[in-house]
Amino acid sequence: MKEGYRFLGEYIRQVDIRNKEGKKENLLGVSVQKQFIQSIANTVGTDFTKYKVVKKGQFTYIPDTSRRGDKIAIALLEDYEEGLVSNVYTVFEVIDTEKLLPEYLMLWFSRPEFDRYARFKSHGSVREVMDWEEMCKVELPVPDIEKQRKIVKAYKTITDRIALKQKINDNLATQALTLFSDFVSHLSKKLEQRKLGDVIASANTGGDAIQKVPIVDYDTGIKCARVGDITNAREYASWAFCNASKSVYDNYKLQAGDILVTRTATLGITQYIAKDISAVYNNGLIRLKVNDTNALPLYIYWAMKTSDFLNYINQMNSATSVRPNMKIDYLLNYQLSIPSIEEQTQFTNTVEPLMNAISLNNDEILKLSEFQAIILTTLSSR
Repeated sequence: MKEGYRFLGEYIRQVDIRNKEGKKENLLGVSVQKQFIQSIANTVGTDFTKYKVVKKGQFTYIPDTSRRGDKIAIALLEDYEEGLVSNVYTVFEVIDTEKLLPEYLMLWFSRPEFDRYARFKSHGSVREVMDWEEMCKVELPVPDIEKQRKIVKAYKTITDRIALKQKINDNLATQALTLFSDFVSHLSKKLEQRKLGDVIASANTGGDAIQKVPIVDYDTGIKCARVGDITNAREYASWAFCNASKSVYDNYKLQAGDILVTRTATLGITQYIAKDISAVYNNGLIRLKVNDTNALPLYIYWAMKTSDFLNYINQMNSATSVRPNMKIDYLLNYQLSIPSIEEQTQFTNTVEPLMNAISLNNDEILKLSEFQAIILTTLSSR
């Protein structure tokens, strides 16, 4: 054992309180993002008395690590006084919070190294699990309680700042969308509806995620946009690197004015590419290039952020019970109002300052996220 490290088992104990009253409220799951989420499990005919009660300040983890992308689902309950979790989950708590802060322990669990450790220590013939015995064998540095509080406070300060910037960006995006709606409402009576395909020069799905643009964990100089990046509005700097040949890169490289649209998972989520970047996109996305002789990319982008567009896309979701893949033809059949280039320019001149502010906030969020990662990385050296 490294100097200054202790076995986690000295500080934690299992908790197994069953839901004897049969409550049905606040049924929770645990994600690999290390958060509690509202459960979407089918509970018809479920015996809720078998569920475990987890209380604020307690942890829950899913021992099975084999089907979660090499990550372990574990979380600290902070947002509710109590919740219910499946009886196959493990609930535990810190024995003495004056010796080990639950929030400090959660930071340790949040490290990518802990995910790798949990997978390495998982075992089983049918499914691989990290059982309670292995959890107790986890080694971690336990500095004095005041140092733990300082570390937790520093991390929380950054987290709160990120949340503030994200809220500001949400407000700016709402303002931009309001500007678009107001702009179109003054033109709608004199404009005919046209298909999106009428103003698109090209529309293509991206490179095969396994064969053409596989993700790697080292710097190749080329990043790859994936569905999760677009769905979560991640900026270019936080995308993963990929391997791509010169011919693949030339075919799928992203340039200023491109619009990316998700065609799998959550359909119709868009992202605007403001400048040329060293990146490609995979086959979970559609890349639109606007024909700039009769439309401006930024105008089209905001037209695809409206509730009208999303309602059109959702018609595909409701038309099938299986997970849909949006076809390019369906996307291009969407109808919208296309004013003159001069009128579109008026709108884009108005909205660009808002988008620039969003971009600056995203730059700060990325730097703050890097600081968070540094804090997590340095935990092991304390």
